[in-house]
Amino acid sequence: MNAPLLSKDELQMVKEALILPIMMDYIQDDIHLANQSGFKLDLLLVHSLEQVQGQIFQEHYALKRALRERGIKLFPEKRTDTGIDADYLCRGYTHHITLLWDILRTEVLTKASHYMNVKLTSG
Repeated sequence: MNAPLLSKDELQMVKEALILPIMMDYIQDDIHLANQSGFKLDLLLVHSLEQVQGQIFQEHYALKRALRERGIKLFPEKRTDTGIDADYLCRGYTHHITLLWDILRTEVLTKASHYMNVKLTSG
């Protein structure tokens, strides 16, 4: 018997649950760099990044709760040279997902632009 397929929404939730911690890591690195940079307006930059980081943390918490309610459990991911590999349990079956770094970078930029209200296109 084949494992049941996840709905599009459930698969998107799994992807988001993998992307959000990466975003938090990137933002933490940027906060650290901004604190060390000596920019004249570093306080504003750090404050903005910390606000976004708080929003991401809240979203991640809510997402993990929603996954738990649907009976989906993510196992710790593995970061490789090509991307992120993760296994997750859904309705008693184990599934696997791989997200490539190029895709992750695009997703992170898109999501961060939404949080910071910055358009990534010129139009």
